[in-house]
Amino acid sequence: MLTHRCLDPQDPYAEREVHVAFEWAADHPRLIAALDEQEADILPDLVEAQRDDLCREIMSARLTRRPVHPARRTGRSA
Repeated sequence: MLTHRCLDPQDPYAEREVHVAFEWAADHPRLIAALDEQEADILPDLVEAQRDDLCREIMSARLTRRPVHPARRTGRSA
């Protein structure tokens, strides 16, 4: 099981975070739990749009952390 810290979708000011547990399924995250500051799982309380926001945030983090091969950075062959 993997985890990622995401913005709390229930916080309109984007000041809080939730600790999201997930696993990869067919190239997208399958959410397992979203723990708030008190370690309460808020995932069952989220509407589909809020769950989608969490998935997009996880996908975005995955894309920015993907390693880049040195030859691709410069455009030259190694």
